[in-house]
Amino acid sequence: MSEAAVPTTPRTIVLPKRLRAAEVAELMGRIRDRDGDGAVIVDFREVEEFDAATLAFLDHVARDPSTATAVNVPEALARAGAGFARPPDAAWPAKPAAPLTGSRGGRFARALADRFLNRARLGRDFLSMLADEAFHVGDYLKTRKGVYPGEIGNQMFFMGYRSYPIVCVLLFLVGVTISFAASGPLQDFGASTYIADIIGYAMLRELVPLMAGVILAGKVGAAITAELASMTVLEEVDALKTMGLVPERFLMVPRLVAITAVVPLLVGLADICGIAGGMTVSGIKYGTLPKEFLDQMVNTVDWTDFAWGLVKTVVFGWAIVVSAGYKGLTVGRSAEEVGRATTESVVLSITLVIVLDCIFAFILY
Repeated sequence: MSEAAVPTTPRTIVLPKRLRAAEVAELMGRIRDRDGDGAVIVDFREVEEFDAATLAFLDHVARDPSTATAVNVPEALARAGAGFARPPDAAWPAKPAAPLTGSRGGRFARALADRFLNRARLGRDFLSMLADEAFHVGDYLKTRKGVYPGEIGNQMFFMGYRSYPIVCVLLFLVGVTISFAASGPLQDFGASTYIADIIGYAMLRELVPLMAGVILAGKVGAAITAELASMTVLEEVDALKTMGLVPERFLMVPRLVAITAVVPLLVGLADICGIAGGMTVSGIKYGTLPKEFLDQMVNTVDWTDFAWGLVKTVVFGWAIVVSAGYKGLTVGRSAEEVGRATTESVVLSITLVIVLDCIFAFILY
């Protein structure tokens, strides 16, 4: 020990001022060496510095007085020792019972039911947020309050101007691909002139809304989720609540108004590019003039086809923005959760786009 313990009698050990792990280990060795002389009296009157090893030794002595007896224990050390060795309180809650094991089929059924209930709760929260956003947008359009000025313009620039190049290029290529795919069977039946009808009908009513929705889900939805999730993790959303603002209104309304405003422009440009792709293939393979192609297409395609395509794309845009906002505002408080929420947002948005397109197909056809 740092200060030698001074025995006053053959059976008494007076402990030093500093009694910590190293000194306790030496003390235990001395007690074992004197085990044949009977119980040892350990005098604590000099002890001022101690640690958890001292408390453990004091508890050991109290539980097994046959080898050593503690005397003159300071009041501070006694209080610390009482808290260190306190037995479980009878008023403490009992240990939870082990879950019922049951059969393998029962465990599978419970796991399936838990997953279903969890998905049902998530669906309820999503629909609740959708209803709230519809109310906030309507209230904003009526009062023009609760949204940062200029934010709608910024979102329109990002969602519209920054998105139309990729949308137009991809839809042009889709038009080219559909024309090549349809030209062979049509030529076998001697109906190559109907390629204009197929391109116009497919582009206006189906392919443009669906492809535009998928592109916006990957570009716009991911960006919204990453932005809102970062704000949530950095507690900026909590700061908005502290200032008396409603985050679901302040952050989401500009994005919903912007996506509603830019979708008609994106759909119009995408329709033109998709039809241009089909027209290019038709002119190269069959020598069809642009005027002949458009005249044939107009005989089959009606303005309602364009209107339904526009309605579908607006619905898809709302589903994408609400999905992105839901994932971004309910993210966990870590950087890892931001990446996971962004991925889940894209998957959820594309899934909703396809499901909604299937519902529209049941309605329209």
